[in-house]
Amino acid sequence: MNFKNCFLLMILVIFLSGCWDQKELNEIAVVMGVGIDKVEEGYKITAQVIKPPPKENGATGGSELPTWSVTATGKSVMGTIRNLNELSPRRLYWAHLQIIIFGDAMAREGITPATTWFERDRDSRAGALITVTPGTAEDLLNSKIELGGVPAKSMADLIDGSEMRGINALDVQLRDLMSILSTPGIELTLDVIRPKEIRGQVETFEVDGVAVFDQGKLQGYIYGPETTGTQIMNSKLNYTIIEGKCPKGGVDEVFAFQITDFQSKAKPKLNGNTITMNVDVTLEGNLLDQTCSIDLLQPEQTKLVEKEITDFIKKNLEGEFRIAKEMNSDIYGVGRDLRRYYPDYWAKISDSSNYLDQVKFDIKVESEVRRSGLIIDTTQEKTKEVSD
Repeated sequence: MNFKNCFLLMILVIFLSGCWDQKELNEIAVVMGVGIDKVEEGYKITAQVIKPPPKENGATGGSELPTWSVTATGKSVMGTIRNLNELSPRRLYWAHLQIIIFGDAMAREGITPATTWFERDRDSRAGALITVTPGTAEDLLNSKIELGGVPAKSMADLIDGSEMRGINALDVQLRDLMSILSTPGIELTLDVIRPKEIRGQVETFEVDGVAVFDQGKLQGYIYGPETTGTQIMNSKLNYTIIEGKCPKGGVDEVFAFQITDFQSKAKPKLNGNTITMNVDVTLEGNLLDQTCSIDLLQPEQTKLVEKEITDFIKKNLEGEFRIAKEMNSDIYGVGRDLRRYYPDYWAKISDSSNYLDQVKFDIKVESEVRRSGLIIDTTQEKTKEVSD
């Protein structure tokens, strides 16, 4: 019996194929970031790859980036990538792709055709982040920064870690983009990333603003606190810092409130041609900073703080929708929800974005101040007590 088992095992080992699709590191160039720009020839694609380590021991110069960028043009994305492979001594490998950046001109032309290859390629990574830059993607990828040796990885880390940093970011990945572009009644919004100058030269990157699309084409940008509107509707406002005026304080006296738990639900209600979006928001968080000398945890003061937070939510949610509406873009997915709850009505109005003019908001916010960091009485309060 043991002999038969051993013989069977040997036969099976012979027919094992092993790692049929293995990639040798000395034969590939690992792509970390890619930029897509619009040119007369069609597409201009810049791929940022990791440089292989030197064969001999010895550090490279401190001013030298550990990456190499290669750029090519072509009439299609596939054709351009073929041209990139002609320039690279190693075959480009896309399984570790961190970020895809569209230049402004390319985004305005339309990003849908440019994403087809990334959707179909077997090595492409569905978790790659999708962003827009107001300039060219080539210039952004070729920017040298002080912290982080790989620019593409630094940009991806900036967005991936946005929640814990309190940064407003949408964090849209390739899989999300495919879903949004194929869903009727909602338009795409993407993070805007740009080089940031410090001391007169580019030293880092910043995530600043929301790129607004209509049918896959960039229509414009939204900047400022209104960019939190999309996050509010998508329940992505955790760890955001809200600054508000101190109750009964001076003009420059403010408090800082950090959201630790945030949820929102939206549902349309149709009355004739009037569309009311009922938005229910529940949040809680901590008071982490204040420049006023009053006790904000007193019940009457806490209510005023919660009112400031509620006003912030309402103002920015309605403000971003209003700006996007001027671009004929349904970034909150009102049409998607109408299609779900009122399919017959949606069938009548789906050919136009005019229904956005009929949208009103009924926003209810339930906020709770949980604590004030690690202390009960602030230094300002104690100082005031001593002076009194």
